[in-house]
Amino acid sequence: MNVLVISDIHSSFKRLKKILSVASDESSFCFACGDITHFRSQDIFEFDKLLRDFGFECIAVHGNCDPPDTLDLFEETEINLIHGKSVKFKGFTLHGIGGSNYTPFFTPCEYSEDEIRGFTKNFSYGEKNILISHCPPFGILDRTYGQVNAGCVAIREILSSFDAVFCGHIHEARGIHGGIREGNHGGTHENPLVVNPGNANSGYFAIFNFDDFYCQLREMY
Repeated sequence: MNVLVISDIHSSFKRLKKILSVASDESSFCFACGDITHFRSQDIFEFDKLLRDFGFECIAVHGNCDPPDTLDLFEETEINLIHGKSVKFKGFTLHGIGGSNYTPFFTPCEYSEDEIRGFTKNFSYGEKNILISHCPPFGILDRTYGQVNAGCVAIREILSSFDAVFCGHIHEARGIHGGIREGNHGGTHENPLVVNPGNANSGYFAIFNFDDFYCQLREMY
């Protein structure tokens, strides 16, 4: 079974429509790793509509550019927001952390590292665990253009709890880290698979295969 993994749409729905059109040939499930909107909470309804138009079920977290009231609006959509929650999915337990640690830009949904640690206390772990997060773990797929590691320390502290982590936030840090085979196949608690699919508003996404636990980065223009 394949899952579409996207992040950082930033309300670029024309680009998203092209991605969904292509990915719908392979999958009907979507993990959305935040920054769905670009400071416009009402845009979550356009995202929800596009998902339904292309037949996708979606599990999501919000990003630092999604205003706080977006979290309430998720309840009016068919999107399953799992910020600070754990849910069962295809034999795995999925866990969600939305928003980001503090940035220099004072965006709407930023949290302290202690607040993020508080979100994780709600997690109920299973035998196989996947984290869907907006922010990457500190030191992994989090290097900015200014060569600063901008990831989340609180997530790095619990990284070994997961078989895989899907994240975004740092557009320029697109890539795959860890896993068993050359960074994109398998994953163990000692070496979890970490995937930043890149920013969807530039046409980047990933396809993750649950059966083989294998992820491919994709792009379209």
